[in-house]
Amino acid sequence: MKAFFSSALAALTLGAALVAGPAAATESILDKVRSAGVLRIGTGNDTPPMNYIDDTGKWTGFDVELGDEIAKRLGVKVERVAVNNKTRIAFLANGQIDMALSNISRTLSREEQVDFVDPPYLFTAKVFYAKKGRFTSLAQLGGKRIGVNQGSNAYTAAPAELAKYSSTKPELVSFQKNAECFLALKQGKIDAFTQDSPIVAAVAGAEGVDFEAVGSGYSPGLYSIGVPRNDSRWRYAVSVALQSVIKDGTYERLYLNWFGPKGRFPLALNARPRLPMDAFGDMSMVWPD
Repeated sequence: MKAFFSSALAALTLGAALVAGPAAATESILDKVRSAGVLRIGTGNDTPPMNYIDDTGKWTGFDVELGDEIAKRLGVKVERVAVNNKTRIAFLANGQIDMALSNISRTLSREEQVDFVDPPYLFTAKVFYAKKGRFTSLAQLGGKRIGVNQGSNAYTAAPAELAKYSSTKPELVSFQKNAECFLALKQGKIDAFTQDSPIVAAVAGAEGVDFEAVGSGYSPGLYSIGVPRNDSRWRYAVSVALQSVIKDGTYERLYLNWFGPKGRFPLALNARPRLPMDAFGDMSMVWPD
């Protein structure tokens, strides 16, 4: 795997030199990261199981561990920068971080602001979550109070989904944190809470036995790593690093630890980045050597 990663970066460097020539434009983030020996990763700290502070005060989560593995393959240390749903894109745009690894769903509107690394690192879908037995269909959520985390694309996705079943628009109630959404749901201040399924499962925890998803998943998404726009050398270098994490089995170890049947937050559906079985068989979504 070292040989694969080294040769890929060597080819990247040589190709950039041949194309750029003596009149090279602005320095790539790849050069800056290598020179400093530090990778500034923007990560949230309040969205388990993706990123959060555990009971010992340690910053942890699937995003955190995946970022550490990418930094290892780039040969640099991690400087972790706290971001939230409202700042993770802005910090990329203004140069405060080199990459954002913080449960970011890849959307067309975000593609206009930042670039994304290939492949996406986790598949997901949103769910409407409510008190068990209260609702039996999405049509019943029309006109209801729906809790949404600030900065989540559920602001547009949730009303669009419910409009398929009811002509009455829901009332969206925003909260700064997912835990606040769930607390409001428990207290009856909202009728349902909508968020990505892995996040809902983690926030609910043991109390999830009293709640359930209403209808099926909607707004399928791809969690992806964001990088500043128009820096293909940097985007490619992070892509190669991510793919090496997948190829050498490290990703599978992390996935099973967090989301496997015996993991901390088991997922009912396979959220691994996979290519279509009918075309590629049981193959990870990575570029060929």
